[in-house]
Amino acid sequence: MKKILKLVSKREIAENTLEFCFEKPDDLNFKNGQHFVIKIDNLSMIDEKGNERVFSVVSSANDKNLCFATRIRDSAFKKTLKSLNQGDEVEVDGPYGYMTLPKSIDKDLVFIAGGIGITPFIGMIRYAIQENLQFRIYLFYSNRRPEDAAYLDELLNYNKEGKIKLIATMTQWQDSRISWEGEKGYIDETMLKKYIPDLNNVIFYIAGPPEMVSAMRSLLENLNVDDSSIKSEDFTGY
Repeated sequence: MKKILKLVSKREIAENTLEFCFEKPDDLNFKNGQHFVIKIDNLSMIDEKGNERVFSVVSSANDKNLCFATRIRDSAFKKTLKSLNQGDEVEVDGPYGYMTLPKSIDKDLVFIAGGIGITPFIGMIRYAIQENLQFRIYLFYSNRRPEDAAYLDELLNYNKEGKIKLIATMTQWQDSRISWEGEKGYIDETMLKKYIPDLNNVIFYIAGPPEMVSAMRSLLENLNVDDSSIKSEDFTGY
């Protein structure tokens, strides 16, 4: 379903990372974890990636606005997106995707996010909290530095309130201006087993750059996790 939406607001949520919120029509429905295609017609120039990009929804399905977040890169699309002002319009098409919350709560959920791969998960977490869904959610969230971690403060609050179990890890914490006392290094077998008591009684969701998603799928397969318990989404060319 294609819709023309007006920009309501934009804000910085990490270094070089912005959140964009648009008016949501009453007849636009989706499930958190799904994504939309955003098209901008009036680009000043077109590069090889064209005038469309795919974005996961970061707002809850209950919210009045439809929000997306993205790293700002040096492309015509991203430059134009960044320059949008309140009231400017874009075309959205969707929703698409099946990486959504399960109907049953008999298994714990393990979200593994690399960088901007947090976007589908923040929306799912917000929705689950609003609806008081009784999932036990573990979020493994890998970034280079705290400055790069979108929604980190919000997620830390959810963790403090006991609404999720956040395992945030930084791979280049030495380069940060902020002191980091959490996990360090890449998500690996040792880190997963440290926090997940039974790897075969959970549903895994993975989102991030293709290399990271592939590495995590291989890791889980080596740990004999059934493929039917793994859902993933690559963030290519964002």
